[in-house]
Amino acid sequence: MVSDLTQGSISKWLYRLTAPMVLGILAIFFFNIVDTYFIGLLGTEPLAAVSFTFPVTMIVMNLAIGISIATGAVVARALGQKEEAQARAWVTASLYLSALVSLTLSLIGLLNQDRIFTWLGAPDNILHLIKSFMTLWLMGCVFLILMIVINASIRASGNTKLPSLLMLGSATLNGILDPLLIFGIGPFPEMGIQGAALATVISWGVAFVLVMRYILKHNLVTLAWPDELLDKWRLLIKLAIPASITNMLTPLANGILIAWIATYGTHAVAAYGVGSRLEPLAMIVVLAFTSSLTPFVGQNHGAGEHQRIEQALLKCMQFVFVWQLIIYALLSLFAHPISAAFSDEPEVQNIIRTFIYIVPMSYFAIGFTLVSTATMNALHKTQISLNLNLMRLFMFYLPCAAIGQYLGGLEGIFWGCMVGNLIMGMLVLVLFLKVRANPHMQERLLKV
Repeated sequence: MVSDLTQGSISKWLYRLTAPMVLGILAIFFFNIVDTYFIGLLGTEPLAAVSFTFPVTMIVMNLAIGISIATGAVVARALGQKEEAQARAWVTASLYLSALVSLTLSLIGLLNQDRIFTWLGAPDNILHLIKSFMTLWLMGCVFLILMIVINASIRASGNTKLPSLLMLGSATLNGILDPLLIFGIGPFPEMGIQGAALATVISWGVAFVLVMRYILKHNLVTLAWPDELLDKWRLLIKLAIPASITNMLTPLANGILIAWIATYGTHAVAAYGVGSRLEPLAMIVVLAFTSSLTPFVGQNHGAGEHQRIEQALLKCMQFVFVWQLIIYALLSLFAHPISAAFSDEPEVQNIIRTFIYIVPMSYFAIGFTLVSTATMNALHKTQISLNLNLMRLFMFYLPCAAIGQYLGGLEGIFWGCMVGNLIMGMLVLVLFLKVRANPHMQERLLKV
């Protein structure tokens, strides 16, 4: 059941790997939107309570993503070397590590909820709502973490369709259960905000059972204790920690940017909130590439097909450049109806349009950085990936936004974000061309 990504047309493989991931990422967006919508119907306090949980849930999610990136890299490389027994051992070691991490996080969270959310500034009147949601969420997060890691293992085998369909199925099940459990429709009890958490955990649990059944049936994992388990854990942790930190940088940078934008009033914050939600949708193909490159690069790395890695990255960059400029043109063309769809207030609409006309111009440059860092992750160079993202956000993006604010206020911030993205994108392109022409640098990147 393993697809050999080391043979055949590079373009066809990239398409076959990436297209299903677009569906999977859309499913994740749908999952979050549905939860927010139904909880919002309960009132302001439940919605605020869930908002306070975001820092904790994001930490758990990013740790899971970090482990999944590490797992995808080592499993894909082993499959590229045609070492299927070794690949199974890596999957098994990763699952045991994921179970240990998730249970530890769950226990720490359950024992320290009051302390954590009081420190985050949650008022006493909604603390009970936060705890009613997070108690179930933390108890069920083991399913989430294991599901994410197993999906990465399946993608490493060249199958991106199944993980995407499971994400879609999980999101659909959550969407069905949310109103039933939140509002007590039919025979279901009315659980309020706790019902949202239970719906989420059930959808994770069902998806976990299905993916676990798949990898057992297709011999992608063995439940036997793998040899040299601690050594495998050390490498997984070494790769996972920088990858996890990388995923936490963007929310951190956005938090700083929102603080600056907040000085221009609630209209500005509301408009930027719309823009920041449009961004991942506008870049959904880029995000899909970051998932599909890991199995392709990993297998070819293991097989020693290094020219295919270079060609794949180049093809991704070329496609991203054209695609994101088309997306920018479409966003600009429909800026007025988009802004009107998100707000009835002329001032907010005007700021949304200003954002659309400026920032998305640089999305192709962000794409250059993201596909390059995904390639580094697959080559076991997660520290380089972390360094590139640190440079993008804290050497160019935020400093340029600060300069833009000084020179041009709110609109200047948007111009600064755009310029910072472009500078980093061009730097990544220059680095790629430099590595392409330098065999010594290639050797250093390809060495594990």
